[in-house]
Amino acid sequence: MCGITGHFSFEKSFNARKFIAANNIIKYRGPDDYGYITINTNFEITEWKEEQLENYSGNDTIGAFGFRRLSIIDLSKLGHQPMKDSTSNYWIIFNGEIYNYIEIRDELKRKGYCFKSNSDTEVILNAYDYWGSECLHKFNGMWAFCIFDKKNKKIFCARDRFGIKPFYYTFQNKSFSFASEIKQLLELFPSTFNRMNKRLAFDFLAFGSYGNETSETYFGGIIKLNAGCYLEIDLQNNISKVKEKVWWNLSNINNINSLNNIEIFEKIAFLLEDSIKLRLRSDVPVGTPLSGGLDSSGIVSLLNNIYNGDAAKNKVFTITSNDKTNDDTYYANLIIDKIPVTSYINKFENNANLEELKKLIWHQEEPIQTASIFGSWQLYDFLKNKGITVALDGQGADELMGGYNTYPFRKYLLDTLKTKGITYYLGQVMKISNVYNKSVSEIIRNTFISFVIESSKSFNPQYFYSMKIKDLKLFFNTDFLNHQLHKSKIISKNYNSNSVKNSSILKQESYDLTRHTNLPGILRQVDRNSMAFSVESRLPFLDYRLVDFLYSLPADYMIKNGFTKYAYRNSMKRVIPKEVLWRKSKIGFKMPEFDLLNKNKIFVMDHLLSNSNENYLNKSIIEKEFKLMISDKVMYNSIVWRALCFSIWKKKFNLE
Repeated sequence: MCGITGHFSFEKSFNARKFIAANNIIKYRGPDDYGYITINTNFEITEWKEEQLENYSGNDTIGAFGFRRLSIIDLSKLGHQPMKDSTSNYWIIFNGEIYNYIEIRDELKRKGYCFKSNSDTEVILNAYDYWGSECLHKFNGMWAFCIFDKKNKKIFCARDRFGIKPFYYTFQNKSFSFASEIKQLLELFPSTFNRMNKRLAFDFLAFGSYGNETSETYFGGIIKLNAGCYLEIDLQNNISKVKEKVWWNLSNINNINSLNNIEIFEKIAFLLEDSIKLRLRSDVPVGTPLSGGLDSSGIVSLLNNIYNGDAAKNKVFTITSNDKTNDDTYYANLIIDKIPVTSYINKFENNANLEELKKLIWHQEEPIQTASIFGSWQLYDFLKNKGITVALDGQGADELMGGYNTYPFRKYLLDTLKTKGITYYLGQVMKISNVYNKSVSEIIRNTFISFVIESSKSFNPQYFYSMKIKDLKLFFNTDFLNHQLHKSKIISKNYNSNSVKNSSILKQESYDLTRHTNLPGILRQVDRNSMAFSVESRLPFLDYRLVDFLYSLPADYMIKNGFTKYAYRNSMKRVIPKEVLWRKSKIGFKMPEFDLLNKNKIFVMDHLLSNSNENYLNKSIIEKEFKLMISDKVMYNSIVWRALCFSIWKKKFNLE
């Protein structure tokens, strides 16, 4: 929806020029409007209308809010931010959407509150006035916001349950500063954050990690507010000390025992459809990316019900590729042929210029794991060019419903043997054998392999992961490898203290993927790619009601009878075409990474041999590997892509 900037200090450290630069560097997040307030030593507020603060003067500023607006709900000037409540006690800058704002507004009206606008922002202000920090539990949506509480002389910063919307902060020179993107803090404090977090860099290069195992970022000294957490800072005391407070977490204590299968499947369908309906609340055009996978197909199919078969309303967008091994177009076309939609299709190769990678990485602020992120970048560009401002995306389903597990289902079968016993286990082995036409002995052998792997991870993780990257070691600078290997969070799985433990292997994996590893990284990438083109991405599968219900189900609703997303597939029987619903293949949103590198050899070599890779990677070995790859003498090795992106990122942000 927007971009926010904030700075608070009693050291008279407010620099208007730097603050304006920080707010306006993310103009693409909010091209429609802007606003500022400053707060002086007496906690008096001045509201500014100028984009560049041309008339600002004074040296008594202790705090400031900056805002860039992408208008989605209530396009009038009444949605302007920073926004104050009717008493002028509270001021807010808010990035995101509260989808159930109408219901909360009606509840607050019954309690005596009046509203000037139709915006969800004003709902947050009055909800905070009435419920305090407990208001967060009322919200269904995505958000990162900060409220200046003039009455109590404090600020309240909060982030949504899953961290869909970003919030970064730093303490520098007895000041507290925050922003939607890291580059804003780089503008506020030039030359301060030029040292990278080497542990995260190692986990990225070695394992392709998103680097979200803790609240650290790739930039030393910049922290992200954890999902489901908030901060309160008393501006009358030392603002350089603050502790995050957890207000929401996934819990495994509410397993569903009272519902039968039919009721469970129907509830999933109801919750997802209701989630989509809420996320259609928009005063600007809405479209849906369609990959052909189960998740986007489910959204498009339910939209068909909601729109009563009106193809003009159900707009779908597909990115295809010449590489048929990575292309899901066949299944996307099945949806397009059988459901009334208005379809837009674009080919990845049409705009696949690696020079664009520099701009993409600048927006992402991190090196990127795969070319699929480049495909996503093109997708949102495509949406914007077709006049779409809101996109309904399918992220979150894989993490919650076992979607990353594929044949031979090693973890699932080990989990089943552990929690259900030998009889149930053998029954599932037979089901998988029939679905995939594989021998029972092969499947049982794979269960044993899974036991060995999981045991090795638990009892000697250093050895296991050291062996896992054995073939990659020669690509690394020896000192860098030796210093960082024992610090890796991927290896230790030493996540933050808010973690929940589950006896089920699958449920624990689901929790870690959702809270610590995959999903936070994917959400950051989706936010940066979409907002780069002033498009808001909305995620129906991450409605907290649906997430709570799915996570409370036993593990065999995730995978069963040889199929992942078992409960979800059954819940969608009436809407998704059968050939898509029961497909066994999983391609995901992939782009032809090797072909892209092969067609841009000079660009790739220039960056692989850059001095920015010194002290981290063995340039000569990577150069040799790339030349062998493009001459078809060795298989494609993704370390080349990661080394390329790492080099570009490091140079782009001038990091040591």
